[in-house]
Amino acid sequence: MSETQDVRIVVPENVKEALSIVDGSLGSFMQRELISASEVTDVLLDIRSALIRTEQSSADITIDIADVESEMEVSAQA
Repeated sequence: MSETQDVRIVVPENVKEALSIVDGSLGSFMQRELISASEVTDVLLDIRSALIRTEQSSADITIDIADVESEMEVSAQA
């Protein structure tokens, strides 16, 4: 048997900000039946603005592969 290894990923701050925008928008969009094109455009522009910034520091994140696999299984079942 082989042990599951943790993976270390360095995520720039601008990517973390973009992910935060996506997560927040998905949360609010999922509660509604209709979303206007202008709202989607605003979110996409916010994400683009966050990703364009390159002079931000990075953050170290450790990901447990077992957690990722279990989340993928839950998503596939939904």
